[in-house]
Amino acid sequence: MSNTPSPQRLIALGADGADILYRLGVWPQVVGVTTFYKPPPHVEEKPRVCGFSSGNIEAILKLQPDLVITSTDVQHRIAADLIKAGVTVLALNSRSLEEIYVAIRNLGQLLGKYSQAEHVVAQMMRDLEPVAVNGAPRPRVYFEEWPDPLTTGIGWVSELVERAGGIDIFDDRRHEKKAAARMVTPEEVIERDPEIIFASWCGKPVEMGEITSRAGWNQLSAVRSGRLFEIPSDNILQSGPGLVRGYELLKREIGRMAAPSRKRYQSRVGRPVRAKVSSSTAMSTPDLSDAKFFINRELSWLAFNRRVLEEAQDPTQPLLERVRFLGIVTSNLDEFFEVRVAGIKQQIEHESNDSGPDGMSARQTFNAIRQDVLKLIDDQYQLWHHELLPDLGKHGVYLHDFKTLNKQDHAWATAYFRDEVFPVLTPLAVDASHPFPQLQNKSHNLFLRLKRPERPTEILHAVVAIPRVLPRLVRIPHPNAEEWHYILIQNLIQNHIHDLFPGLTVEQVYGFRLTRNSDLYIDEEEAENLLRTIEDELRKRARGNAVRLEIEHGCPPDMRRALLDIFKLSDDDLYPVNGPLNFLHLMPLTSIDALASLRDKPYVPVTSHVLPAGGDYFDVVRHKDVLLHHPYQSFASVVEFLQHAACDPAVLAIKMTLYRTSGDSPIVHSLIHAAEQGKQVTVLVELRARFDEANNILWARQLEEAGVHVVYGLVGLKTHCKVLMIVRRDEDRLRHYLHLGTGNYHPSTARFYTDLSLFTANQELGEEVAMLFNTLTGLSEFTGVKNLLVAPFQMHDMFLKLIQHERDLARQGKEGRIIVKLNSLVEESLIIALYEASQAGVKIDLIVRGICCLRPGVPGVSDNIRVISIVGRFLEHSRVFYFGNGGKPKVYLGSADWMPRNLYRRVEVVFPVLDAGLRKRITDVIIPAYLSDCVKARVLGSDGVYTRSVCPEGSEPAQAQLTFRNLARKSASHSLAAKTEKPVYEVRKAPAK
Repeated sequence: MSNTPSPQRLIALGADGADILYRLGVWPQVVGVTTFYKPPPHVEEKPRVCGFSSGNIEAILKLQPDLVITSTDVQHRIAADLIKAGVTVLALNSRSLEEIYVAIRNLGQLLGKYSQAEHVVAQMMRDLEPVAVNGAPRPRVYFEEWPDPLTTGIGWVSELVERAGGIDIFDDRRHEKKAAARMVTPEEVIERDPEIIFASWCGKPVEMGEITSRAGWNQLSAVRSGRLFEIPSDNILQSGPGLVRGYELLKREIGRMAAPSRKRYQSRVGRPVRAKVSSSTAMSTPDLSDAKFFINRELSWLAFNRRVLEEAQDPTQPLLERVRFLGIVTSNLDEFFEVRVAGIKQQIEHESNDSGPDGMSARQTFNAIRQDVLKLIDDQYQLWHHELLPDLGKHGVYLHDFKTLNKQDHAWATAYFRDEVFPVLTPLAVDASHPFPQLQNKSHNLFLRLKRPERPTEILHAVVAIPRVLPRLVRIPHPNAEEWHYILIQNLIQNHIHDLFPGLTVEQVYGFRLTRNSDLYIDEEEAENLLRTIEDELRKRARGNAVRLEIEHGCPPDMRRALLDIFKLSDDDLYPVNGPLNFLHLMPLTSIDALASLRDKPYVPVTSHVLPAGGDYFDVVRHKDVLLHHPYQSFASVVEFLQHAACDPAVLAIKMTLYRTSGDSPIVHSLIHAAEQGKQVTVLVELRARFDEANNILWARQLEEAGVHVVYGLVGLKTHCKVLMIVRRDEDRLRHYLHLGTGNYHPSTARFYTDLSLFTANQELGEEVAMLFNTLTGLSEFTGVKNLLVAPFQMHDMFLKLIQHERDLARQGKEGRIIVKLNSLVEESLIIALYEASQAGVKIDLIVRGICCLRPGVPGVSDNIRVISIVGRFLEHSRVFYFGNGGKPKVYLGSADWMPRNLYRRVEVVFPVLDAGLRKRITDVIIPAYLSDCVKARVLGSDGVYTRSVCPEGSEPAQAQLTFRNLARKSASHSLAAKTEKPVYEVRKAPAK
C-alpha cells in the first residue's frame, strides 16, 4: 500500500462536494466551501470562496489547500487557474447515479475514508430504491433544468424520475454528457405532452408564470391539471447524498398521480396517496397496490411450514422420514421466532405504524402468527401421540416414562443418572441473593418450586439447566436386539431432581425452553475489524432479548407467570407443549441402522458422463458448457474441478465467493493447497451468513493463515452469489473458466438441496465475472454488464424489463410466457409487474417453495397466474427464470430470490444459459417436470390456502424429484453402456469424380 499521506486541507467548490466531505467525517480538514452550501445546524462554518461558476482565486490560494474538489465542468476556468497556480484539483463531474457512487468511493479512497464512503453509497442506494408502480401507466414527466435555452435534466435526474415511478419524456437524452445536447424546443415538449412538470433552474428561482405562458403550453396535461412543481437545486442538481431530498419530492408528486405501490412509502411520506379516478375507471383498472392483492409474508411462511408438517402427516411416507419432518418443523419455527417474530416484537415495542403491502400492522401480524403457531403446535403433538409414537412401538422403538420402567430398567436408569448425569448438573437457586441465571438461547431447562420442611409457607424457586453435553435421548440397554428403548434426559432428571436439593421438598418441576432474538446488530462503519465484531455479536446472540417461552403442559399459573415476568414476556409469548419439549431431540431415532426400511432408500448421486472423475475438466469446458443438476448429479464434480485447478501448473489464479460451506470442507482444503502452490487465490467470505457465522470465521482464519487473500465484501451488503473463476494459461491464450451456481459450495447440503451448476469458458461471461470480482475486492465501480444480472446494481430493473417485455408482447396480440422457480416471492414491484402481465394475457407459472406474497387467480388481476409449491425429500433450492421472448426464450439461473433483501441488500448474480442444448434441457425437461408434479406439489388459491395438486384422470402420478432421479440414473447407465460397447465408425465413400 502507498504511504502517501491523505490531503489535510480541503476546499469544495460545489455544495455536493462539501456535503460528501461532511458525510465522510473530514469536515475538520475542510478550509473553504462554495457560497451555495448550507451546512447542518451547529456545524462549524467555513470560509466561502466561490460561487457557481466564479471563484476568488486569491482567497483560495491564501487558504493553502492541498486538494480542491470541483463537481461540474462549469467550473473549468476556476480549476484551470488553480492548476496553473500549482494546486491539486479533483474534478468529479458525474452524470449518472453510478458515476456519483464512483466519485464518492474514489474521494473516500483518496482521503483514507473508503469504508465511510461505502457506507454513504450504501445508504444512498437504499434511500434511492425504486418504488413499485401499479396498474396505471407511469406518468409522463418533463424536468426543466434551465429556461433559456430550454434544457432538460441531467442523466441522474432522468434516472430518479424513472425510479420514482414516472417516465422522463426526454429519457433519450439521459446519457448526453454536455448540457448543449440536452437542449429541447418548446414544440418538442408540446409533442410529448408531459403530465407532470418539475423545474429547478440551477439556483435561480423558478417562475411558474413564465412556464405556463409559453405558446401552446396551456394545453399541456401538466399545465391543465396544475401539476407544476419546483425542486430546490441543492436537492436535485447536486451530485451527492442531497439527491435523496429531491427524490422524496419526485416520489410524492408522481405518487399522487399514480398511486404508489409501496405501503412503506406511504408511511414514510405520511399522507394518503390514492389516485383520483372515476368510478368506471376504478371498476376497470383495479389498484394493484391494494392490500387485498397481497398475502402477508409471515403468514405465508407459516403456510410453508404447514406444508412441511403435511409431509410428516403423510402416511405414505416412511415412518422415520415422518419423524424427521416433524423435527424440521420445530427447527424452522425456532429460526422464525429468533429472527422474524423478534423483529415484529421490536416494531410493536417502538409503536411503528409501518405496514407491509398486505396492510397488516405489526400487532395484527403478531396476533395472526400466534393463532397459526398454536394450531401448528397442536397438530404436531396430536400427530406424535396418536400416530408416530404408536407406529414406532409397532416396529420395536419405545419412548418410556421413568415411572413406567420395569425394575431392571429402573435400576439401570438410576445408575446412569448417578454416574453420567448428576456430576454435570448445577442447581441454581432463585432469590434475592441469587438472581435468575442468564440462560442461553434455545437451552433446555427445568423450573422448580420447593419448600423447606421447617418453613412450609415459604415458597422457593430454582432452575436446573440441562447441559448441552448430555444426550437428549438416552438408550436403555435391552436383551432383545430388535427393540430400542429410550428415555428423554429431561424425564430422567425430573424423576431424580430431589437428589440435587437435599433437605428441601420438591413440589413441582417443569421443563421450559427459551427462544431469544438472534439477529446480529453490526455497524460496519464503526467496526474496524468486521471479523472480531461478528465474534463479539455471536457471544451476545445467546443473551438476546427473550421472544418465546415454551413450557411443559400443566405448569401451574403462578410458575408460568413467574417465568414470564423474569423474561419480560407476556401471555401471548407463552406456548405450552404436551410432549417432548423439542422434537429435534428425537432425531437420533431416524438414524437407527437396523430400521433402514423405515427410511427413504439411499440415493447416491451419479457422476456426469460429461465430467467423468479424473477427466480433463478444462478441455471439456473449453469446448462446451456443462450443466449439472444436484443432488441427482454429483456435487463431487464441482469439488474435483477446484481440486484440478489447485494442482494444475497452468492455473494462475482462483477467485471465489463462499457464503456457506461444510466444517471440514474439501473446498477450503483445495483453496489452501492452491495458495501453497503459489497461485493467486482470493476468496470473498460472507461472515454474516445467518447461523453459520462461527463456522465461516473459523475457516476464514484458516484460509488467511495459508496465504489466501480473504475479503469480507462490500459494506452494508451481504455477498450471496455463488461464483468461482479460474484463470488458466491455455496454449492459445489466457482463459477464464467459470462455475456459476444456484446453491452454496457446501458438499454436505449439496446431497439434499436441489441446485443447478453451470461450467463455462464463455469469454463474455468470464470478462463480466472478472469485473464483478474487481468490484467486490477492490475499488472498481460496477460499470454495467451485458449478460449477467447483478444485485444490487441492475438486477431488479432487468427483471422488471423482462416481465414488461412479455406484457408488451401480449398487448400486441403475441404470446407472452413467464415461468419462474424461486424460494420466495415478496418484492412488491415485481409482483405488481406480474399482475400487469397477467392482465395483458401473459401465461405465468410460478414455482415458489416458501413465501409467496402474490395472490393468484384473482379475477381481472391474476387470472393467468398459477402458483405451486413443491415440498419433498430434497429441499428445492434452485432459482430458474424463463421468459418466452416471442419464441426466442431467455433462460436464467442464479442465487437470488425475488425479495427486497436479495435485490437491494445483497450481492447476487443471475446468469444466462447461452448454450442452446442446455437451454433446451431446462425448457423441455426440468421445467415441465416441475409443472406436471401432482404428488408433492401444492397449488396456491386466491384465498391464500394451499391444496394438494390432483393428477389428471387416467394419468400416472408425476413427481418431479423422482423423475430427476430416474433421469440421472438413466443417463449414467447409458454412459456406462457407451463405454463398454465397441466404437462404430462411419465409412464415407469417396465423392464421385
